[in-house]
Amino acid sequence: MLYDDQRTMPRFGHNNPLSDQLAYWDGHRSVRLAEEDIGLATTAYSYKLGYAELTEAAERIAMLWNLHRGESDDDLRRQLSLRDSTA
Repeated sequence: MLYDDQRTMPRFGHNNPLSDQLAYWDGHRSVRLAEEDIGLATTAYSYKLGYAELTEAAERIAMLWNLHRGESDDDLRRQLSLRDSTA
């Protein structure tokens, strides 16, 4: 019997995409999406950066996520390609 990986389909629903969720910075190194039970989290990590730099990186991830809230990955790629083509 083959293992049926349930992660191949969106589990949170097409009507509530990740791009519509707010990111929350914990004031340290973690960024979370705290909508219901999504539980998505990321942590800024580097063995070369200092704590202040890791904190800055985590805050920046949350700010950028929220700044572009509601935009799809395709929208972001398009914006980046337009920006890169004018540089």
